[in-house]
Amino acid sequence: MSPQAWRRALRCDIPALCDFLSSSEGARVGFSGRLLRDGKLRLPSPLRGAVWIAESPPVGEAEGLRGALLFHPSRLVFPVFPPEDDGDAWLALLSKPFAPASALGLRADVERYEAALGLSAIASVDYRLMSRRPAPPPAAPAYPGLVLRRAELADLEALLPLQEAYEREEVLTSVHSFNPAACRASLASTLDRQLVFLAEEGGVVVGKAGTNARGFRVDQVGGVYTLPERRGRGLARALMSALAACVEAEGRSMSLFVKPANAPARALYRGLGFEDIGDFRADYFEA
Repeated sequence: MSPQAWRRALRCDIPALCDFLSSSEGARVGFSGRLLRDGKLRLPSPLRGAVWIAESPPVGEAEGLRGALLFHPSRLVFPVFPPEDDGDAWLALLSKPFAPASALGLRADVERYEAALGLSAIASVDYRLMSRRPAPPPAAPAYPGLVLRRAELADLEALLPLQEAYEREEVLTSVHSFNPAACRASLASTLDRQLVFLAEEGGVVVGKAGTNARGFRVDQVGGVYTLPERRGRGLARALMSALAACVEAEGRSMSLFVKPANAPARALYRGLGFEDIGDFRADYFEA
């Protein structure tokens, strides 16, 4: 691929970009979900972000996009590279206006993006990417006294302690500190835009699970958390079963990424029909 194959996406490129992201969306829903609003894909404001696309396929192959990079206004980069690497170095010039705070995606793509720009992460978190196709909803385990229901914005205060515990245990790296205001804002946005289910026991919220990105046909699961003292009793499975039933009633698929060392979570997801499909990574360039 020639360096000139990479260029900034325009409105006329949106149909091709939709097709590209829809293919293999289990690995790309973090990209598509950040651009979809009211069912339509919208490019970032030119002053705050961009999408770069790679085209000009080799002779003999079908026309269409070969790669894409999202420079999100939050300063997150989500790269999806074409197989060949000719022209990767050109991205150093194209990306100059956008100083990334983090990069997220398939591990090989994140590493190629950093190599092209000469970046070094100050913190990295490796995951395994897993995907589940629509199937008969898994039965929610019987649990006397447990109430499962869809969370609403009115549940913000009740869910905040779990969200803080989740971020401290699963999200924050050694170079990041907890930000209460950001935690509250993120949870409020999630309750407004995503699907979230909570578990109550004796009127106390003891667990939660939801989506953190909704793409064209795939929902990405995130924020699965139960109180440590309530673990080992089937709460996470019950929450995931309720979430899967809601998502897949619409004929949509599900994906997620989980830390390789989290054996209980990986076993739970495999038991719910999720399949391991690749290495995923989140890299951070500043605290």
